[in-house]
Amino acid sequence: MAADRSSVDFPVSVVLPAAGSGERMGLSTPKQFCSVLGRPLLYYTLQAFLSVGWVREIIVVVSQDWLQETSEILQHFPTPSRSKVTVVAGASTRHRSIWNGLKAVGTDTDVVVLHDAVRPLVEEDYLRRIVLAAEEHGAAGAVRPLISTVVSPTKTDGMLDHSLDRSQYQASEMPQAFRYPAIMEAYQKCSDHDLDFGTECLHLVQKYAGVSAKLLLGPSSLWKVTLRKDLYAIEGVLKEELWKNVVILSDCKLPLSQRLHKDIQEQLSSEVVLFNDQEQLATTCQTMATLIVTKSFPCDFEKTRDTVSKVLDGTNIGDRRVMVLLLCGETPALDTMPRLFNFTRDIAKETKKHSAVINSVYVDSQASSDAIDRAVAMVISLIRQRDPALSGQVFVAQ
Repeated sequence: MAADRSSVDFPVSVVLPAAGSGERMGLSTPKQFCSVLGRPLLYYTLQAFLSVGWVREIIVVVSQDWLQETSEILQHFPTPSRSKVTVVAGASTRHRSIWNGLKAVGTDTDVVVLHDAVRPLVEEDYLRRIVLAAEEHGAAGAVRPLISTVVSPTKTDGMLDHSLDRSQYQASEMPQAFRYPAIMEAYQKCSDHDLDFGTECLHLVQKYAGVSAKLLLGPSSLWKVTLRKDLYAIEGVLKEELWKNVVILSDCKLPLSQRLHKDIQEQLSSEVVLFNDQEQLATTCQTMATLIVTKSFPCDFEKTRDTVSKVLDGTNIGDRRVMVLLLCGETPALDTMPRLFNFTRDIAKETKKHSAVINSVYVDSQASSDAIDRAVAMVISLIRQRDPALSGQVFVAQ
C-alpha cells in the first residue's frame, strides 16, 4: 500500500502561489518579497523545496509587476536548481493564480503540492507524508488545532449568538497535495464565483472531483507570515536554524577550542564538531552553518584565507551563514594586529558573493579567565546575530 512507503518514487510538482499584494501587512512591498536576513522571504521557501531531491519541478506564480524581482531571486541558486523552477504570471485572485500555476505543471506529474510562498519552514519528512497520503487518497492537507475559540455574532447588533466547540474543528494549513487529475478536474469544473471568492483548495477537490482529503496534523512551523510582526518572528526562527550546525577547525591544542565546543553546545543547543584537519571538513561542508577557525600567532594568513575560500566554495551558503575566525595565541608582534584587521576586511569583501558574514575575534591565550569568558561570549553573540553589517570587523577581548 502507498501509505506504507517511506520514499517518493513518482513525479511530484510544486506550485507556490506568490501573487498576493500583502494588504494586511500594510507595506508597499508584498510580504513574499520583504527582506529577511538580507534575502526576500520567497527565497527561503524556494530554498526549502529545492533542497528536497524528489521534487521534480517548482512553479512560482507571481504578480506581473514582480516577475523581474523573482528572476533575480533565482540567480542566487546554482544552475541545476534554477532549472527546476518556472515562473508564471498570477491573476486577480488567489484561485485564479493557482489555476495559472497548475496549467504550467508537466502533464506526466502524479502529485501536485500547493504551498504558500510565505510559509518558508517546510520539513521534508512532513512533506513526504502529505505527498504519500495524496497519492493514496487523492488529496491530503495539513491541519493544526484551533488556538482561539470561534464565535458567531448576530447580524443585526453584533451581540454574541453562539460559539463553536473548538475541539471539533481544526485550522486548514499548507502544504496541501493532490493527485494531478483530481486537482485539474476541480479547477476545470469550478465556477467563476469559486475562482473569485473561494479560499479552500481541499473543498474544491471534494466538491468538483469527489475526492475527500486525508487530513494530517502538522508541526507548529507551518504558520504563515501574514502581519508585519511575523517578519520579525520568522527572522528569529531562521537564525535559530542557522545555529544548529557549528564546526570548529583548530590547528592547535588550545583549551579555548574545547571551551567553545562546550559553551556553544550548551547555549545554542547546537551540534558542534571539532576538527584539527582541513580535509575532514569535506563531508561536513554542505550542512555547516558556522565555521570557527582557531589559530595561534604567528599564523599563516594566506593558508587561513585558502581554508575559508575552499569551505565557502563547497558550501551552499546563500542565507547569511557566518564564518567566525577566532585568532588566538601569544601576544602578537606589533605588525600582526594591522595584518589581522586587513585580512578580515579583505576576506569579507572577497566572499561577499557567498553572502557569508566574516568576523575575527582576538584574545591572548595567556589572558585572564575574564577575557576568555568575554571572547567566548563575543563568538556566541556573533553566531546569534550573524549581522551582515558587521562583516569584516575585528573584535578584541581584553
